[in-house]
Parts: sequence; C-alpha cells; structure tokens
Amino acid sequence: MKVLVAEDSDVIRMIITKIISSLGHTVIAVENGLEAVETIKNQGQNQKIDLIIMDAEMPVMDGISATHEIRTIVADDWIPIIFLSAHSEDSYLQKALDSGADVYLRKPINKVELSAQIKAMGRIANMKQKLDEVNIQLQNLASQDGLTKIANRRVFNERIVYELRQSYRNKIPFCLALCDIDFFKLYNDTYGHLAGDSCLKKVAKTIERSFKRGNDLVARYGGEEFAILLPATSAEDALPLMEKMLANISALDIPHSASEVAKNITISVGLVSNADDNESSNAFIQLADKALYQAKENGRNRVIVG
Repeated sequence: MKVLVAEDSDVIRMIITKIISSLGHTVIAVENGLEAVETIKNQGQNQKIDLIIMDAEMPVMDGISATHEIRTIVADDWIPIIFLSAHSEDSYLQKALDSGADVYLRKPINKVELSAQIKAMGRIANMKQKLDEVNIQLQNLASQDGLTKIANRRVFNERIVYELRQSYRNKIPFCLALCDIDFFKLYNDTYGHLAGDSCLKKVAKTIERSFKRGNDLVARYGGEEFAILLPATSAEDALPLMEKMLANISALDIPHSASEVAKNITISVGLVSNADDNESSNAFIQLADKALYQAKENGRNRVIVG
C-alpha cells in the first residue's frame, strides 16, 4: 500500500513512518493538512494513495479540515483515513468522524494498535480493489457484444443520440454507416455456425481497426450487421474510409464459395450524413438502412451514400 502520513511533529512522523515501513508499505510524508490535500489532488493513476494517517492539530490546515476536503475531492473513490489526536473527549471524536475519518486513535501512539488498524484498513482496501475490478468487468460485459467483443447495440443506441445532439448544437457534420456481410446466411449454411462465428469476429475486428480515432464507434448492430459512428466527419471525408474498410475486409480472404459477388467474404455499406436539425436517431438510422438496401440492390460489395 501507499500510505500518506500528515503529521507536523518530526519525531511522531518518524515513528509512524517506521511502523508503516516495518509492515512493508510505502510512506509519503507531509507536514500539514494542506500538503495532504494537494497530494491527493495531484495523485496519478499509478501513484494512488491507499490509506491516510492524519494528525488532528497541524499548522496551515488542521486534520479535520483536511479530512473534510479530501472526502469532497475523492467523493466517488473511498480512501480509509486513520485520525490521530491527543483529544480524549467524545465531542472531538464525533467531530473527527463526522469530517470523514474512519478510525480515531488517541495519542500517544500505541504501536500494536496502529499496526492492527493499518492491517485492517489494508484488508479493506484490497477488498475494495477486487470489487472495483469486478465492477469494471461487469461494465465491460454490459457494453460489449459477447461474441465479437466490440461495442454492443445498447452502447450504439446511447452514442447516436448523444452524437446527433452534439452535431446539431455545434453545427458540425456527423456520419453513420450500416454494414452487412454479403450472403452471410449462405455462408453459415455452407461452412457451419462455428465458422460463421469466427467470420463475424474477424470482420468485426477488421472494421474496428479501420477507424482509429478515439471518438469513432464501431458496434455490432445485430446478426451480421455492424454500425459505425463518425463524429465531426462529412460524407465526402467518410467515403474513402469506407472504401478502405471494404478493401481491408476483402484482404482477410475468408473463402465464401456460396457468394454471388466474390469468392471471399465481402460487405455492403449504407452511409449517411445528418442534414436535418430535427432528425431523430430512428429517422437517421432508417436513412442509413435505405442506403444499405440500395448497396445490396446495386450488386453488393460496395458503399452507397444516401
């Protein structure tokens, strides 16, 4: 663990540091509450504080004020705080706990007591870390398509509404493309569903790699259909990107003997750019779907701009 120690007394700070170090933890020591607050503000993802040991009375900013400030800063990320004070009255203990302290220890410091609390807080911090990891996994499951591991329909539905609003508000273009693997049912019938699943995975990842900007979104729309959102992109700029994507998929060279347009897997694409400020996401999707239908009617393995 990384333990932040806020204590103005050099002697007490040294004693606490020695106890923490003997337990195998890293110490970051500061001399007052303000320095503790600034340390929390400036902590990076790889330098996160796991535990704070806070003295009550310090110059510049006392422990109660600092604890309250830290709880405000890390409102959504709990950090255990052990409070140290020479005060023995219940009213001060209540004040410290109300400010956000988790444990109140009275001075002079008892090594066994402090060590036990550090170990206990360490166990809680470890459980919290594991819980955070599980929550991240659950969020990924909720946002990823189970087969292809790209974004799912739910994420697409949320993003298209947001991007349309941004586009209309800021008067910038926004493109949507709907893609469909050509004759995919025949592919499944010819090669089997396991091969079909493998094909979907390869095509999905190839589409995703074809669009490298951080705000672009590639999602599985359903079955063998995929959706692509390109914020701040006109149809004119999007068209060569789509053509490149078609070439990338053709380069996979996945055999498709039942296809009526090529000897390998190909896709058809319907591309649209928003124009109507009052256009709903459903209406925008319908336009892309019509363009996709035209791409199929015109021979497949191509992009049609609607």
